[in-house]
Amino acid sequence: MTPVARVMLLLGTFAFAGCGGGGDNATEGGTPVRVSAGGATFVDPIMRAWAKDYRKAKRTEIDYVKSGSGKGIGDLTAKTIDFGCTDAPMSRKEFDAAKAAGGDVLHIPVTMGAVAIVYNLPGIEQLNLTGAVIADIYLQKVSKWNDAAIAALNPGVALPDKAIVAVRRAESSGTTNIFSEYLSKVSPAFKDQVGMTKEMKLGGGVGQQGNDGIAGFVKNNQGALGYVELAYANKNKIATAKLTNKAGKLVGPNSDSVTAAATAAMGAKPTAEPYTLHDLTFSLTDAEGDGSYPIVGISYAIVYAKQSKDKGPAVVDFLKWVVVDGQALAKELDYAPLPLELGKKAQAKLDGVTFE
Repeated sequence: MTPVARVMLLLGTFAFAGCGGGGDNATEGGTPVRVSAGGATFVDPIMRAWAKDYRKAKRTEIDYVKSGSGKGIGDLTAKTIDFGCTDAPMSRKEFDAAKAAGGDVLHIPVTMGAVAIVYNLPGIEQLNLTGAVIADIYLQKVSKWNDAAIAALNPGVALPDKAIVAVRRAESSGTTNIFSEYLSKVSPAFKDQVGMTKEMKLGGGVGQQGNDGIAGFVKNNQGALGYVELAYANKNKIATAKLTNKAGKLVGPNSDSVTAAATAAMGAKPTAEPYTLHDLTFSLTDAEGDGSYPIVGISYAIVYAKQSKDKGPAVVDFLKWVVVDGQALAKELDYAPLPLELGKKAQAKLDGVTFE
């Protein structure tokens, strides 16, 4: 099945014009174009799949290095990569620094996903939690698995008298930004003491590099709890908790619950930074709706609006392909496809890139 056919099957619509031209992006001498990119680990599994498919279609090599959203923003600003990826839209300070270095930066949504709460408790296949309890765990107010707050959410479950080892990202992370944004919405104490941030500097807990670092630690350490993009949980076969959402319903992380959250959240106009600073950026955490999973985020490609004539066309062509044809890979890799209308807007934004 071709990529376009898969889009038609999964999204129930047709691929619209402008998703990348015909032919390939090889140079006149026949050498494939190499595009350097890096940043968010959230998007890495699907980025690798996109790079593989796109290489076959366009003879363009996408060299993506997962390093965390903060590093992606820094490397894009320094122009050491051709485009970056971040799950946290650039702050005003970050945007101003990039603008001074190379002009306006576009935020192009490329995929949506759930931040799953993973845990290692042998024999407990189903665990229910709330955002307020998770916040208290990371604030070290709840330190044992059999704490009354957790027991009340899991009647009849034999919770162990065991310390909770809360795991967080050690580096600047967009996944942490999504996670901390959610906890700040549901816990006044967390908002006051930590707030929305790409780096959670807490007194306790264990720091690990990348989504894969947290997933690996939780998988190998009984009593551990952490937060990762859903693909990492499923790949490592780690248990994920159900969370009580804004509507009071217990919901697990999956493509459908991500789509439900996005559908509800994108109907509201952003009112706070950093979302008011950039077109096509949205807060999807703690969304309305019975079926909405509460910790959902978008991963963005960040790219300068002024591109070089040598690699710029290949960068734009790839991203245009990602927001349309590439969405066919989303569900099978534990992400959710972008809404069709958002994909159209992303392509229109990319049409405004200039080459010099």
